[in-house]
Amino acid sequence: MNPAQVTSQGKVLLAALAPDALRRTLAEPSSSRVVIAARDPADLARELDEVRARGWALADEELAPGVRSIAAPVSDSTGTVPAAVNVTVHAAETPTALLLERHLPELLATAAAISADWSRLDAHPYVEVLER
Repeated sequence: MNPAQVTSQGKVLLAALAPDALRRTLAEPSSSRVVIAARDPADLARELDEVRARGWALADEELAPGVRSIAAPVSDSTGTVPAAVNVTVHAAETPTALLLERHLPELLATAAAISADWSRLDAHPYVEVLER
């Protein structure tokens, strides 16, 4: 199993893939030494549809006990999602409701700002350095 299925950033990146690319990615053998329980493909597909629709992902103690995280996509000027940003907390200290209420709005704003900067850089990829 691909560890991306159990991390918030991984879910965001998987959700951004085209269907064929997603199937190929999930079919690749994992080189991870992390032992992860197998997921029902239909359940994963539904979750990735939800991630795509709402624009963020949650991983609640899926990768490891006590690890809870949320992630948001970072897109470039073409709408491709080459990256994701996340907030990770200790589950015993930060309930899911608090993570979503307090941290998700800031995370989404940060992802949007990075995406906007990335798009501006894509529009002007070359900077000429003038000698003095």
